[in-house]
Formats: sequence, structure tokens, C-alpha cells
Amino acid sequence: MIPALWSVLESISNTHWIVVMRDSSYGMPAVQSFHLVGLTFLLAAVFVQNLRLSSVGMLEWSLPVLERQLRPWTYGAVTMVIGSGLLMFVGTPAKYLASNPFRFKMAALLLAIVFQFVVFRRFFTADTSARRRSTNVLVAAISLTLWFSVGWAGRAIAFVP
Repeated sequence: MIPALWSVLESISNTHWIVVMRDSSYGMPAVQSFHLVGLTFLLAAVFVQNLRLSSVGMLEWSLPVLERQLRPWTYGAVTMVIGSGLLMFVGTPAKYLASNPFRFKMAALLLAIVFQFVVFRRFFTADTSARRRSTNVLVAAISLTLWFSVGWAGRAIAFVP
């Protein structure tokens, strides 16, 4: 890691509030709870959108209307997950940077966010009559695979070196 960046991470990690959060009995579990609640909301919103995109459920809703309805939940959940994830990371950056599942999770998270807000969004705003259902199912499968990979990798952080 770049020495200057490591120095910044180390000084953030040793600030009063981060130390209190990391070392108290309830600080880190509370942050992890917020992280899991955010992840649950995010995966629920993504799952519902993917069900609709693949024509499995929510058929009474048009794609653009459903996306508009779930957008605040998706943005709020992403904000909650990233914010709480950053708090967990700065609590013990050396632990996370040495973890292979963490690095995989960050790569999967980056891909999932780009896919969700670039590719996936285009499928919800474009004309659906010009596409085959198999294309929609493929996009939904890629989206779900990316997002669930983020969750599974996050769980693996505690168990895999």
C-alpha cells in the first residue's frame, strides 16, 4: 500500500470515536447490524427489480415505474451499506486489507454498482418490446450474481484468511 495512504488510514483508525466504536462491546456490533440491515434492503430492492426484469413477478408494474419506486430505497441502502462498511474498515484497516475475501468483495461491489447504475438502469428505461426475454433474464442473472457475491464475500471475511 502507498505509505501516505497507509498513514492516513492509521491516523483515522486511531481517532477517539473510531477507537471507542472498535473497542467497546456494542460499537462494532451496532455498525455491523446497520451494515446488514442496509444490505438486506439493497438485496430486496435489487431482487424485486430483477424479478420484474425477468418477467417472473411484479408484472402489473412497468419497468420504469418500478425502478422509480425503488430508487430511494436502493440509494438509501447503498449509502447505508457503504457508510457502515467504511466505519468497519477504518476500525481495523490492516485486517481488511490482508483479507482475500475483502478484496474480492470490493471488486464485486465495484462491478455490481457499475452494473446496477449503468447497464441495469438502461434496461429499466429502454423500450422492452425490442428485447428478447432471454436477454432480460441474462441481465437479471448477472445482476443477482454480482450483488449476492458481495454479500457472500462479506460473510467469508470472518472465516477465510
